[in-house]
Amino acid sequence: MKIYLTMTAAAATLLTACSTQNDLAAMASGGYAFRPERIKIDPLQAVAHGHWDRPVGLEGDHLIIIDTQLQQAKYYIANQYVGSSTISSGKAGHGTPAGTFKILSKDEDHKSSTYGSVVDAQGNTLISDYTKGQPMPAGGIYKGAPMNYGMQITNSGIWMHEGYVTSAPESHGCIRLPGDMAKIFFDNTPVGTKVVIK
Repeated sequence: MKIYLTMTAAAATLLTACSTQNDLAAMASGGYAFRPERIKIDPLQAVAHGHWDRPVGLEGDHLIIIDTQLQQAKYYIANQYVGSSTISSGKAGHGTPAGTFKILSKDEDHKSSTYGSVVDAQGNTLISDYTKGQPMPAGGIYKGAPMNYGMQITNSGIWMHEGYVTSAPESHGCIRLPGDMAKIFFDNTPVGTKVVIK
């Protein structure tokens, strides 16, 4: 199965209009407000946000390499490159940990236990951007942010999951993938898969 997920023409125009200087390191250190219109990446490297080409019958050890400087995840099976995805990793103050990990568990409909919103009994949003530990309004009910196609990487709350991706550091430490790529990674990744974050 071969899948190419391309950017919209508008996004390609935006990237072409930007400087070709790669400013991801500056973004990670807090040098930019993390907004899509502020992203500066080489348009020659930004031709697609995902690729998957796993040959039929290919089996073997799985490996995911997360590059937080390039904001990219690469996928290998039996030492053969089969796919990649753009990502958004941890922003300044919420860095994604570097090291060698493994997928501890998977949850297709995972919800955050720390970040989300507060709603009332009728489901009306009282606080849209809530972090556990902040004051809770009377009658408020915590609603965890969706982390669909979640794959747990650490016991301290770092997951790989579907989310808002700009190819810049945006998250609270998790690895966000675009929806289609998050599902592909989820469907093809067994628990125990090695994950290297650098």
